[in-house]
Amino acid sequence: MGIIKVGIDMSNIREIAKRAGIGIATVSRYLNDNGYVSEESKKKIQKVIEELNYTPNALARAVFTKNSKTIGLMVPNISNPFFNQLASVIEDYAKNMGYNIFLCNTDDDKEKEKNYLEVLKSHRVAGIIASRSQCKSEYSNINIPVVAFENHILDNIITVSSDNYNGGRMAFEHLYSKNCERILQIRGPKSFEATELRFEGFMDAAKDKGVEVSFIEFQSDFQVEMLEADINSMNDISQYDGIFVFNDIAAATIMRSLKKRGVTIPNQVKIIGFDNSFIGELLYPSLTTINQPIEEIGRTIVELLIKQINGDEVAVKDYILQTKLIERETTLSLEI
Repeated sequence: MGIIKVGIDMSNIREIAKRAGIGIATVSRYLNDNGYVSEESKKKIQKVIEELNYTPNALARAVFTKNSKTIGLMVPNISNPFFNQLASVIEDYAKNMGYNIFLCNTDDDKEKEKNYLEVLKSHRVAGIIASRSQCKSEYSNINIPVVAFENHILDNIITVSSDNYNGGRMAFEHLYSKNCERILQIRGPKSFEATELRFEGFMDAAKDKGVEVSFIEFQSDFQVEMLEADINSMNDISQYDGIFVFNDIAAATIMRSLKKRGVTIPNQVKIIGFDNSFIGELLYPSLTTINQPIEEIGRTIVELLIKQINGDEVAVKDYILQTKLIERETTLSLEI
């Protein structure tokens, strides 16, 4: 029979030690595999564990090992296809490295994120992945390794992101190459660092070509009702022949609105999104977008975090991953 490694609270450890006739320290070493235990003692301890039918207690194990093998993952909205995919990738890589994920859906709400931080600390998580944090100062008092995604938190915290600025430039250059003359950029909420960089890249590329670009700001990143309210407040979106939207789900909502107004895509207007989430290929016509390398992002975040957890030296800097254009039907010069 294989050895069952478990985390058991102190009262149970005392009971195991008493029944096995072995010292508490020996039982603790056996449970946490962090010191010598004779084969005879191992057999006695394991026999008592099986007799008492004790089950794992991850929190108790964390007290002894100072590593719960659990990572807290903060996401701003798990319903957003991009963050849904990213969470899945992170979970897979973490699992392969022996860690579980504690998922926290913050809804970009500062108080909700603060509450989750307290929960993660109380569960003694080994590390935290913070996506689009809204309460940066709260991380200054956390003695837990942290990796940030999409925005900077503190100078001593690693940040991983796609090259959002260059992605914005690519989006403009693609519309420009398609001879779009009346170009609109739909900008994400100003509080989101990543979407602001996309905005800046797009506007700088337009300036370099001497092209005047219109833009409007949306107040929501994903909530469909809010996105539709933003669209309804626009004067006449159908006057443009090229539109860059700050993410794919907002682009899908724009496409729906244009179709309801009788505007054909891409013949009358060409559209580019950002993220390359799975929704882009499901739309009709399929969505041209800027790819964020989700697999590489997830792997990089997990590897950097676990290196910190293990006490390895890791450079605290921005890890910026390359974006690329994925051309699909919304910018082709074809009859759809």
